[in-house]
Amino acid sequence: MHRPTRCLLISCVLLGTTPSVFAQENTPPHPAAAAPQAAGRLAQKLRLGDGRQTWHPSRKQVGVSYAPGGSDASPAGTFKFAVNRATLRGYLNRIAPYIRRAPKEAHPFVASDTASDDGMSEVPAIIVPGYDGGVLNVDAAVDLIQKTLEADPGMLHIILPMKVKPAHITTASLRGIDARVGYFVTRFNPGDEGRTDTVRRAISIINGTIVPPGGIFSVDKTVGPRDPAHGFNGKGHVFVDGHIEVQSGGGMCQVATTIFNAAMLADLMIIERHQHVRTVPYVDPGRDSTIYHGQKDFRLQNNTTAPLYISYKTNRSHAIVSLFGKGIPGRKVRLISSHRRLGERHFIGSFNRKVIMPDGTVAKRQAYHSDYQWTPDLDYSH
Repeated sequence: MHRPTRCLLISCVLLGTTPSVFAQENTPPHPAAAAPQAAGRLAQKLRLGDGRQTWHPSRKQVGVSYAPGGSDASPAGTFKFAVNRATLRGYLNRIAPYIRRAPKEAHPFVASDTASDDGMSEVPAIIVPGYDGGVLNVDAAVDLIQKTLEADPGMLHIILPMKVKPAHITTASLRGIDARVGYFVTRFNPGDEGRTDTVRRAISIINGTIVPPGGIFSVDKTVGPRDPAHGFNGKGHVFVDGHIEVQSGGGMCQVATTIFNAAMLADLMIIERHQHVRTVPYVDPGRDSTIYHGQKDFRLQNNTTAPLYISYKTNRSHAIVSLFGKGIPGRKVRLISSHRRLGERHFIGSFNRKVIMPDGTVAKRQAYHSDYQWTPDLDYSH
């Protein structure tokens, strides 16, 4: 697919690391069409800018020589240059690795460090703008430099053309988001390496997902198959037909459960949720959500008028979900859960939310009731 070529403006301040083989210069740039001195024209340095750095090769370094009949003795304005394209390309290929930057995606960010992280209060958010990345367009640069120097031997300043790598998430795509509306954290055991690998990979796939107003988000469809062919090499415990198996995809239920709890706090509509056959250690009974590829899923609907942005991260031992969307000032969401043990392997649990609107009215939402009963075959320790 052809990518557009964009010329970026020049910065005279050098940023990053510049290879020592290229001379650097801190003096202000000369006028673009300054005439060369009467001697040493080939040694005179160019200014090649990529928007962040300025490169200062001599004409000789980039393969420039006098055209037939030209020399340092030629009167100013009468001599001509010729460009060796192979030498010029070699120089550009050497600096190309230093002219490479990844795009930065726009994203929401919690605006106040003093805002509550109790998971029950909306927190104001701002949108951090993104920017495009790019790489040096070597072919276009060879053509441009040759054409420029052969047409105007006195030219010193050339803007390098770039192949743009656009950011996928722009500020415009997040318009309407002004708050973190849901936040939830669960803990995992980093020592269980196979399971942890699955959790981290699935979370990295989900992170940055945008759900449009009215749109439905599916954990199963977003993450896709959990097998080595799709980059899931870790294995963990899963509950299958009344017993425990170790297979690819172990840990996905925690990924879904963490989003389930955050979505409840965000007062989003839950389209599909399934309980486990037995309790799990990372949430209280009634607050879990199991998934199994192609059979069981967790799905929510963005029932708001603004985009929903899913920020999903991990640290050493925790899965952390932040849901960003359109806040309702004064709205409070409280999660209400309870559970009771009826036997050695028998628990019941309930999960609901209390939504207090700014005018004081209380909105009723669907409650989730779970009944866990299992055999000794599903016992395990953590």
